Amino acid sequence: MAETASMRVVPSGKIYRQMFDAQVQLQRSLTKMKSRETNTAPLDHSPERQSTAIPVVKLTKEEVAHGLLTERQRTWADGFPNDPYVENPVLHKQYSEFVRSTMKETDSSKAGKEVQGLPDVVVPAKEGSNIIERIAASRQKRHESTVEDLHQELSLINSDLEPVITEYSETLLRKLDDDDKEINHLLARIEKDEDLLTYNLEELYKLWDQVQHHSAERQAWINELDQQLSKVEDDRMDMMRNIFKSYAKTLEKIAHLMPPDLNRFLDQESQLVNQTMLSNRRAYSDLFVRLMSADIEREKSQYTIWKRRVEDWRQLNTKLAIEHFSNFMQEEKIINPPGVTKVYNFMIAEQDVINKRRLDVVQQLCDLKPPASTKTAVYQWDKTIQNLTKEIDSVNQLHLTKLHAEYEKVCQDCLEKIEFIKKSLIDDGVCAPPRAQQVVDQHMLPLVGERQRVFENNLETMEKDLENHMKEMTERLKMLFKFAQGAAHVWDVHEIGLAKQERALQEKLEQCRQVHDNQNQDKEAHLDIIMDRMRQDATEKQLKDSLDKALDMLNKIKNAYEVFHTDQMDIVKNYPTMVKAEMKNYDEGVCKFFEVGRNQPKKSKSKILAPKKSKSGDESEITTTPLDFLRRNLCGRTQFLFS
Repeated sequence: MAETASMRVVPSGKIYRQMFDAQVQLQRSLTKMKSRETNTAPLDHSPERQSTAIPVVKLTKEEVAHGLLTERQRTWADGFPNDPYVENPVLHKQYSEFVRSTMKETDSSKAGKEVQGLPDVVVPAKEGSNIIERIAASRQKRHESTVEDLHQELSLINSDLEPVITEYSETLLRKLDDDDKEINHLLARIEKDEDLLTYNLEELYKLWDQVQHHSAERQAWINELDQQLSKVEDDRMDMMRNIFKSYAKTLEKIAHLMPPDLNRFLDQESQLVNQTMLSNRRAYSDLFVRLMSADIEREKSQYTIWKRRVEDWRQLNTKLAIEHFSNFMQEEKIINPPGVTKVYNFMIAEQDVINKRRLDVVQQLCDLKPPASTKTAVYQWDKTIQNLTKEIDSVNQLHLTKLHAEYEKVCQDCLEKIEFIKKSLIDDGVCAPPRAQQVVDQHMLPLVGERQRVFENNLETMEKDLENHMKEMTERLKMLFKFAQGAAHVWDVHEIGLAKQERALQEKLEQCRQVHDNQNQDKEAHLDIIMDRMRQDATEKQLKDSLDKALDMLNKIKNAYEVFHTDQMDIVKNYPTMVKAEMKNYDEGVCKFFEVGRNQPKKSKSKILAPKKSKSGDESEITTTPLDFLRRNLCGRTQFLFS
């Protein structure tokens, strides 16, 4: 069967139009092919170039971005001669010419490719309208103008609030400066030794109470400044929120961006504002901490100056004044001076109540004086303070649970807010449910997770600090218990020694009495014999002799009683010497236990009694007792955990 060649039938009405379009397309293709060959052909080795002038080499920006030399040419220029690892440029040139000559196409093949490149159906190009581009450009311009107005209004808010913040800060500084002058005026009263000698201890403490009274006012001013700055930030946030709502509606009406893109853009802008607000909050918090720390350091420094002047005053007074001051230092108002009232949460308040009970129990050690300082009393004291310590631990665990519940509630509120936003996005038709879930997963849940990690870290840190604090306090109380037990043991040893001396006195008196009774019984028996004989005597001479013997025996009995009385008195008079020796032993035991001396106090070697050292390396001027050390720890640790 003969094959039939395929052919295409062109409608008669469009023959000339298609022929014209094909000719135009062919001309354009030929022009494009020739221009491409001209650009890609080597300039140095073209056989058709007859001009002897220096050719002009045109390079694009990409070709000269890293210099005039290519990477291969820079390798040739930087290489050493006869380097086996660097490519030979002559061989490369020869190889390139060989490849170019083998791949060179003939004119017939080029023409065939040009014909094959023609389209089957020629579609004439049609010029369109640019109304869409103009609308888009107008919307973009209005959008950018609105965004610029938004930034200007935000800047205007900041400009309006900055003077308010400056005014609050300057007011606080002015108050603090005036208060510093008043405090310095108070301390100047005891600056000179002559003025210091005119004061007594009560007046000095009144002076310090006046100085200390200013601390509460200063911290109240600092708290007031912090509240004012927080209110300023709240007002700033409200104004910015209203501006964002207003401009969000305006940008939505302009419709330069799609609703998801517009929401994302507004979210980015709000994130920047939120970051700025958070930075302001952190700056205010840092300012509050710095002001509080500076005020505490000021009070500490002034207390050191006042304490040094008190020590100077102590050195300038007589021994009676020093003893009076020492007794005064043991009073409650000196051991536990009134501190600055601070506002704590319920956890701190409850801890302070229980901790005060524990301090009262610790203070009971001062009442455990002989003869009440027995081991039984010390054990009962230890049992009481251990129960209070366990109660504090139970309170801590209870409040930790409440804190955990509050954190969970916050996280749950965040999740509910996310669900509300997600539902709002879907219900308002802003985006589809998959996209809404993607937004939640990428931008919202990580923030909640980060906040939850912060909460967990806070709880973990607080729990560790409370545990470490409980361990340390238990160890300190154990050391204090051992210390009190040792003091009770010293008194028990002294009581045993006194009992031994009393028994020795009773034994000596009883022994003396027995000797006298035996001798007296013999004399009385002899007297009875004389009296019986006297009854039997008949003559006056015999009666007189018996009477003389009886009187002589009575005198002997009398003398024996006098000797017995003298011996008893000698034994009793020797008893104070025995007791004095025991008291001396007790005195030595007390001095040895407390590591003190009668004539010159020795430095304490006990970890509990050892004086604290200041930052300069000198020993503190007041010896730290176990009660002082434990009281400072019990009072200060709770504040440290929540500072």
